[in-house]
Amino acid sequence: MFKHTLALVGLSLLTLTTNAALYDRGNGMIYDDALDITWLQDANYAKTSGYDADGRMTWADANTWADQLSYGGFDDWRLASVGNTPTGGWNITAGELGHMFYNNLGNTAGTSILGNVSFTDATTGGGIESFLNVQSDYYWYAEEHGHPSQAAWIFTTFDGNQSNGGVKNNNFLSWAVRAGDVSSVPVPAAAWLFGSALLGLAGVKRRHC
Repeated sequence: MFKHTLALVGLSLLTLTTNAALYDRGNGMIYDDALDITWLQDANYAKTSGYDADGRMTWADANTWADQLSYGGFDDWRLASVGNTPTGGWNITAGELGHMFYNNLGNTAGTSILGNVSFTDATTGGGIESFLNVQSDYYWYAEEHGHPSQAAWIFTTFDGNQSNGGVKNNNFLSWAVRAGDVSSVPVPAAAWLFGSALLGLAGVKRRHC
C-alpha cells in the first residue's frame, strides 16, 4: 500500500513539474519555468522607457542597454541568449527567443509572432496578448557570430527564423531577460500532499513499532 501511494503521488508531481508554462509575476515581468528565466513583459522597453527613440539599436548599443538596465529591483538583465550550440534556421528552440516563439507562444515556422492569439499561458489567460509591444521584426541575441566578427545572432519574429547574419551595425530590436524567477514560487499542492503523506506514514510506522 505504501509503495502504491508513493507511486501515485510521485506521478502527480511529475505531471506538475513537466508542464512548462509562463507565469505573470506582476510589475511587468513574466517567468518562464522551462528555461528558468524572467522576461520583461514589454518587448520593446528600450523605446517605452525613453532610452531610444524607436528601440532599434546596434548590437553593441543593445547589449549596453540591457547590461545597464535596472528594472523591478533587479540589475542583472541581459539580451536573450542564443544558447550554447547555436544553429541557424527555422524550428530552432534552443535559443531563448526561439523557445518563446515556438514553445511558449505556439507559433509555426513562416508565420508572424503576432499571428497566434489563441495559445494560453498559465496565469494571464493569453499568449502574445500577455506581452506588450511585441514587434514582428528583427531581434538581437546577446551573442556575436565569430565568422565574420562583425556579425551577431538574430531572431526574426516575422517568420521564426534564427540567423547568424545580423550585421552588428544594423539597428534591430531587443527583448530583455534575466536568469531565475523574481518571486518565490509556492510549493505545488501535490508536493504538500506528498509531504503530508510521508509524515503520516512515518507516524503509522512508529505506532506499530
